[in-house]
Amino acid sequence: MKNRIWFCFGFLFLVAVSLSFCTLATGPVWVSWPDFFSALFAGPSAEVGADSITSQIIWRLRVPRMCAAVLAGTSLSVAGLALQTVFCNPLAGPFVLGISSGASLGVALSLLAGFSFGNFGVLGAAALGASVVTIIVMWVSGRFRNVGVLLIVGLLLGYLIDAIVSVLIAGSEAEALRVYVTWSMGSFGRMLLDGVWVFALAVAAGLGLVVVSMRYLNAARLGDDFARGLGVRVEVSKKCVLLGASILAAACTAFCGPVAFVGIAVPHLAFMLFKTTDHRVLVPGAALCGTVLCLLAGLFPVSIPLNAVLSIVGVPVVFYVLVRGSRTGWW
Repeated sequence: MKNRIWFCFGFLFLVAVSLSFCTLATGPVWVSWPDFFSALFAGPSAEVGADSITSQIIWRLRVPRMCAAVLAGTSLSVAGLALQTVFCNPLAGPFVLGISSGASLGVALSLLAGFSFGNFGVLGAAALGASVVTIIVMWVSGRFRNVGVLLIVGLLLGYLIDAIVSVLIAGSEAEALRVYVTWSMGSFGRMLLDGVWVFALAVAAGLGLVVVSMRYLNAARLGDDFARGLGVRVEVSKKCVLLGASILAAACTAFCGPVAFVGIAVPHLAFMLFKTTDHRVLVPGAALCGTVLCLLAGLFPVSIPLNAVLSIVGVPVVFYVLVRGSRTGWW
């Protein structure tokens, strides 16, 4: 079992590194290999000339795009894994439960209502919207044990938020509307080099809250009572996990727009690949799987919507989960 796990980690790491290199080396503008390596090692502050233009292409466009794909894949995958574990729901995820929609509402208020204060302002608005939806989902999960009710509530919240955003769109200015529509299509290519470190800090904070609650996540699959029997502080740990998942989903939504299917599909891919329920393996495993998927999706031409590419992988996985669930009595 350990050999299999290490082999999977090594394989995913090599694939992620290869795809990262492909992301840096490919794009609409062709760059020769000597110029590519020269610009890559020269850094973003190369001197004026041909090397400067190539350097700007690599460091101002392709490096942020690669970082966005890596951070988005990591954040959504870990958030989805944490939510599925806490709610004991194989179809839970930031997008399905409405958490990503809450983050989208925060961004809409920031972009359409004119309350933006740079990267931190958009990120804060997204985090606030995601946190509000998470609190509602927690309240509902405490009152209704039925898995279907939780999914219906997430769907209703999504519709409500879409309605609020539609009202904001109706009263917004043309320039603000253009910015929001472009953001809402979802893309890794809009990330700026200055915003990478803000995105990375937010992802690190969310991962930290999930990792410190690893003992609870391993026990939660058998129920909160079992976790309490092991001496785990269930309420504190659950709040840490949900807050971490909210931050992760909000960070991705703020910088990359609404990204579908990664949070719900990738945890199941990690389960199938690593064949374990130990979150010490699943958390980094899901992060690597999500990174590979998002890097691969980012290599498609810009003319193809990001969520269309992710749906090609996500829909079959969700369908498989539904079929398997009907056979094992989940529904």
